[in-house]
Amino acid sequence: MSKKKTIKYDNLILEVLKNDPKKGFNFRQLKAIIREKNEKLIKRSLQNLSFNNYILEVSPGKFLLNKSNYVEGEIDKTKKGSAYLISKDHDKDFYIKQENIKNALNGDRVNCLIINSKEVKVVDVIKRNKKQYVGTVFFQNNKQYVEYNSNKDNVLFNIKKKTLNENDIIVFKIKDWSGSTPLAEIIKNLGQKGEVNNEIHAILEEFELPYEFEEKHIKEAKELKLLQNKIEDKKRKDLTKITTFTIDPDNAKDFDDAISFKQINEDVFEIGIHIADVSHFLKENTPLDLEAQKRATSVYLVDRVVPMLPETISNNLCSLNPKENKYAFSVLFVFDNRKLIKEWFGKTIINSNERFSYNEAQYIIENKSSIIPKEISLNKKEKNISFDIIKAVLKINKIAETLREKRHQQGSISFNKTEVGFVLDQNKNPIKTKIKKQQQANKLIEEYMLLANKKVAELFTKQKKGIFRIHDFPDDEKIITLERITKKLGYKTSLRDSKNLNKELNLLLKQTEGTPEKNLIDTLVIRSMSKAKYSTKNIGHFGLNFEKYTHFTSPIRRYPDVIVHRELEEILNKNKTKKDLEKKCLHSSKREEIATKAERASIKFMQVKYMSTKIGRVFSGIISGINDRGLFVETEESKAEGFIQIKNVPGDYFVYNEKEMLLIGRHTKEEYRLGDSIKIKVDGVNEIKNHINYTLLEKT
Repeated sequence: MSKKKTIKYDNLILEVLKNDPKKGFNFRQLKAIIREKNEKLIKRSLQNLSFNNYILEVSPGKFLLNKSNYVEGEIDKTKKGSAYLISKDHDKDFYIKQENIKNALNGDRVNCLIINSKEVKVVDVIKRNKKQYVGTVFFQNNKQYVEYNSNKDNVLFNIKKKTLNENDIIVFKIKDWSGSTPLAEIIKNLGQKGEVNNEIHAILEEFELPYEFEEKHIKEAKELKLLQNKIEDKKRKDLTKITTFTIDPDNAKDFDDAISFKQINEDVFEIGIHIADVSHFLKENTPLDLEAQKRATSVYLVDRVVPMLPETISNNLCSLNPKENKYAFSVLFVFDNRKLIKEWFGKTIINSNERFSYNEAQYIIENKSSIIPKEISLNKKEKNISFDIIKAVLKINKIAETLREKRHQQGSISFNKTEVGFVLDQNKNPIKTKIKKQQQANKLIEEYMLLANKKVAELFTKQKKGIFRIHDFPDDEKIITLERITKKLGYKTSLRDSKNLNKELNLLLKQTEGTPEKNLIDTLVIRSMSKAKYSTKNIGHFGLNFEKYTHFTSPIRRYPDVIVHRELEEILNKNKTKKDLEKKCLHSSKREEIATKAERASIKFMQVKYMSTKIGRVFSGIISGINDRGLFVETEESKAEGFIQIKNVPGDYFVYNEKEMLLIGRHTKEEYRLGDSIKIKVDGVNEIKNHINYTLLEKT
């Protein structure tokens, strides 16, 4: 009997036994259920499964699944080809050798046979992590294949459709995987690899991001404007005469937060944090609400936004546009000589006097000027700002500085990782990079958003209600690795034995300010952290060093914030509805993780596309990774990471020292370490695999 048929009948028998694990089945019952007339095939398969301990013969001719030898979980592949099984029933993960992964892909839910206390092998896939996949067509020996090449999977699929071109990007599903080469069924053809629009659509399809709304959702969104009316106006605190403004990026289209300022007396000020009142319009369990809940977050790719809500809501109805009366959910803070003495939560009407970009607000902070020059102004025309608004921006910034200093003293970790952006031409090709810098204006907004989130979370704790944004302590092993790497880079750290890990991490980050390896260290620290997520069970936020924290400030783009608004409104109205919110928290956390991966994929694609126009150019770079195959290098200009093969490192025969995490020359003893500054030349790019190859020129 062929191997293919053996696998087929093994799986059929296992499926029958798994569906009713407490009931034993005899040979004739199995034969009838499987509908196979050839008795030899069934008997041989039963012998094979018994021999490999997959099933037990509990009485003569009666078989039962050997459940004690199995474990279910999610497969987490490594880049080297092996994998780990993550099971909620076991504290530690099981190791899976590459040859024992079978036909499982990263993230699939699988059933595994336990080999020993540390190792398992995949028996079958219970549920695929994805419904569809994205791959690239290529021809070989007059046959068509599609290559599925993700971060952790590299699989070739057979395809039967003949009307494809080489390098077409296709969306497909797995039709059959009973043999050595699986068969793909094509869903759609996105067009040629390398074209920006096709590549971005490939990312949207790969992460299954819905980038269009159904007509019923668009219609429902348009009708919501009726909920802003004079009757509702009277129910709200009218703040339309208070000095109010928004500060956002240059290209922002939706404004979900505004700040107001009112002087009560010489040393006492009221600062208002006003958040778009999305929950007033987005009624629970309507089709539009369920769609927003499903999406859970807006996704920000390099060239577009995939919104959580239709533009009718996000850019118009709920957006806190200037010179328009808007509904907000507000937190009013009263400060006495920079000390917070009182807070108020409630529904309001506001009217923003000005819409500032970060650069415009920064100019006001630095120059204390009422005139913003046309070089800085958003509309490229000189802008006159009233004295009241200038005074408000400056006073709000001073208080923000006090809040920030206090927060950092109390152990809030000061991340300031450099982010890269792109200037795109009319065809969305990247023609220039831009580094997004955190200025005082950015930090001003951040500080008041943090304060509002913190105060809402404190109210939730008192009322034993609501959801939280939680961030667990880092894993001990990751902190040990981080300490080892940073010590190799010359930094004195005491992370593993620290009684105040937040303080030590802040000290490390402060030491790196202005150094070439700053971005590398920021990345290493971030990688050592646990993932922040949403939960009804508060454990605090390690990164911010807050005991209580939630997300209240971005309901246009985050569904958890909508939930927080609804929960806060119930508290203010003294309602006590009990809801099971944990499932929604888990879903939102998962969707956020997917959005982050999609955003990173779009940046990586644009970096590769950008560097494809720089072949032969020389750049300054920093070594961002080392393994036995060579060096990973990140350029200072675009933060584009590329690779230098170990055989191409000039001047000697270099070998990898894993313990010291360096390459060392066999004869010259020259070393290449993480964080070293070097000059590189762009050797070439592989747009199919999203790789950049560099040539090492010299150390700097």
